[in-house]
Formats: sequence, structure tokens, C-alpha cells
Amino acid sequence: MDRVQAVQVLKRIFEECKWVEGKSVKLIPPKNIDSLSNTFQIHIQTNDEDIIPSRLMTITKKNGLTVKERDGFIIIYKPYPNLSYP
Repeated sequence: MDRVQAVQVLKRIFEECKWVEGKSVKLIPPKNIDSLSNTFQIHIQTNDEDIIPSRLMTITKKNGLTVKERDGFIIIYKPYPNLSYP
């Protein structure tokens, strides 16, 4: 996702997912070496016992994004496109 889409998705998350308030939120640029994708990512700090709310899943799915938990963060990103070969 580009920066504009990342900001729009983040605004939507803050509006609809009140549990995010008070959490550390990072917008990670696409050139991060340990990246799940080659586009911007949103990282939201979480506790191990936190469950990813269904509302967050709905928001990300509508935007063609994927959600993954890793190293104490919920990571929202646009996955690499599937490459199909003839």
C-alpha cells in the first residue's frame, strides 16, 4: 500500500477500533530490510493475550491487506502479488 492508503486505513482503524488508543503505532516505509512486503506497513503494538478484533480484519480485507502478528505487533501490509507462471 502506498503512504496515502496507509494513512487512510490508519484513520479508519482509529475511528472504529477503540482498543488501539494508547498503543504504539508505527508506519513503516517500504525499504525496511525485514519487510513482509515492498510497500508501507502499519505496526500496532499488542499484548500476547490480545485478540485481533473482527472489525480490524474487516477494514483490512476491504482494502486488500493482510494482518499478521509478530514480535508483539499486529502488522498490516499488502502482500507480494502472487506470481503465476505459464
